[in-house]
Amino acid sequence: MTVTLPHEWAKIHADSKPDAPAVVSPGGTMPYGELDRRAESHALRLTEAGIGAGDVVPFEATATPEAVVALVGIHRSGAAAVPHGPHGFDRRASVPPGTYAVLPTSGSAGKPRDVVLTGSNIGASVDACRRRLGNDATDRWLLTLPLFHVGGLSIVWRSLTAGGSIAMLPRFDAAAATRVLRDPTVSMASLVPTMLHRILHLDSGPYRGLKAILLGGAPASAELIERGLVAGLPVLQTYGMTETASQVATVEPGTAFESLGTAGPPLDGFAVSTSDDGEILLEGTAISPGYLNEPPRSGPLHTGDLGHIDRHGRLVVTGRRDGMIITGGENVHPATVEAAINALASVGGSIVVGTPDDEWGHVVAAVVEATPAALPAIEAAVRGRVAPHEMPRCWIPVGELPLLENGKPDRAAASRLAVEAGSSDRRYAG
Repeated sequence: MTVTLPHEWAKIHADSKPDAPAVVSPGGTMPYGELDRRAESHALRLTEAGIGAGDVVPFEATATPEAVVALVGIHRSGAAAVPHGPHGFDRRASVPPGTYAVLPTSGSAGKPRDVVLTGSNIGASVDACRRRLGNDATDRWLLTLPLFHVGGLSIVWRSLTAGGSIAMLPRFDAAAATRVLRDPTVSMASLVPTMLHRILHLDSGPYRGLKAILLGGAPASAELIERGLVAGLPVLQTYGMTETASQVATVEPGTAFESLGTAGPPLDGFAVSTSDDGEILLEGTAISPGYLNEPPRSGPLHTGDLGHIDRHGRLVVTGRRDGMIITGGENVHPATVEAAINALASVGGSIVVGTPDDEWGHVVAAVVEATPAALPAIEAAVRGRVAPHEMPRCWIPVGELPLLENGKPDRAAASRLAVEAGSSDRRYAG
């Protein structure tokens, strides 16, 4: 089956409605006609330089209209687009036939790997999202996620395919994001939990006229989602990853309250199962064939996440398999402890990690966005919410959580903070 890809849709919309907005940014509006002309020029320059199918072309992936032009132009040349952020991507590589983009994994639990995404992967992902959310040409989608990860790029691909527009912010700023969400022309957004928390802290609503706020990238407490819903933000928890070209499961619109604690049902085209030890396994057209310069994947994708499908057919994610903390022979899922901590109003967020300990093997440590003075009360409140072996033995207060460029928790940085805090007999560090 032939799939019409986002860059082809951009041309179709430019021909049928050249004056319709494609990208709206602080610098102005770029209509589809202008996007088409600039992307065509970019593609021509690449072709004249001998670049085409089988090549990879890096581009500066800041969230700007110029980045969208570069992305569409690279796609039109037949090369694979490689968005790069602070760490860059400065090597030429040969990619498998049909490669549409090469994206780094988030690196939240280790060294990033380069994921190969084909045109079929992207087409299937965009179609599955549209079937779940119903986004169309009337929608304007807030983009404040970086373009060097799939969460941001997928917004561009979805909007270009639907003929909608993108409300683009070059970086996340809670005040600016709040203003955009109050703009009546904006109907959709994609956020990570830390962004939602900071938006609600600044402006608790009510918000009106929004159709969907996709929330993913990291675990979110039911309390945070409920606060968003009460504020008029139609928050829909979602689950996905770079290897799946974005979403795998998303809460169905209109069911957010009854779906609290879940990522909703799998999207069309995904088969979700679990291994004997509870690891989430995935199959479907949107799933990457593998990683750059590594053997192709065979069989289902092993996500490294733990979870199950509940009796309503909704995916429940319980934690990371490789992030599990074993303390005194007991297993601790960081997501469980983080949910208990993040439910408290005095906490801006938390990252729970394990630190080496001679007696216990590892002990649980919590890096918490809170004041040092608040820690005793936080500890007391959490004590009744988690099992004794899950209780953090060391609490590290920070003004802001260490985050990766895509807004996900930086667990490596949190682990360093915990190690620097000292031994487990120092209950409050900092």
